[in-house]
Order: sequence, then structure tokens, then C-alpha cells
Amino acid sequence: MIVCHCNIIKRNDIREAVHAILAADPSGRLEPQYIYRELQKRGRCCSCFPLVASIVDEMLAEAMTLVDSPALSGSTASTKRVAAGTSRG
Repeated sequence: MIVCHCNIIKRNDIREAVHAILAADPSGRLEPQYIYRELQKRGRCCSCFPLVASIVDEMLAEAMTLVDSPALSGSTASTKRVAAGTSRG
């Protein structure tokens, strides 16, 4: 899907730029102008900036879902029981 018609930037280009920014600096800025800088582009009419921001929001929500996932946090039914004080011997 094309996100920016002025620069012909696709959704996947935005996602890759966000990954590159965060790989270089985990606290990197993810506002549209910095994403465009990573893509070596400039906002022209900037009507796409809200969509770029929503793609970043989606990506951050996906990342938070992964972080909260029991598989990644090491949380299992037994550790939940122990934490709740209901361990089975």
C-alpha cells in the first residue's frame, strides 16, 4: 500500500525505516520527519504524516503485545500459581 504519493513510499518502507531507526538507537525518534530522513526523503504536502504516525503506533502496539506475551516473559501456569500463592506440590 502506498502511504505517500508524493514520494512513492509504501507501508513496508515505513516499517523498515522504523526498524532501522530503532536498531541504530533504541530510543530513536519516530516522528514522521525522522522516518522520512531515514528514507532520505522530505515531506512535500505532508498529508501522509498522520498515516505514518498511525503505522508507527500499530508497530508499537504489536511490540507491546509481544512483550506482554507469556512465551516471552517466561510466565507459565506454574509461575502464575506460585505468584498467586497457590502452588501445587
